[in-house]
Amino acid sequence: MMNLYRLNHRLQQMTLKILQNLCYRHDIVIEDGDLKIILHLIQDNPHTVLNDEYTPILLSEISQKTSRETCLNFKPLLDENYLLQEIE
Repeated sequence: MMNLYRLNHRLQQMTLKILQNLCYRHDIVIEDGDLKIILHLIQDNPHTVLNDEYTPILLSEISQKTSRETCLNFKPLLDENYLLQEIE
């Protein structure tokens, strides 16, 4: 596993296209507008992805900024570590 500094940097540099492709590969359907919001939330606070203790905060913010359905659709990317695997 890479060090946290590098993972943090890669999360902050992640593009919408990377996130779209990740969702596509795992059969997760989320509208581009909601993905932009999620990407912004992740880039503003990458520790919510890197640290399992903070993940509920990210999910709560996703629910507040988009919808509960979007949050539930995105949750497997975090639960199964697909997002971290993508950036490693």
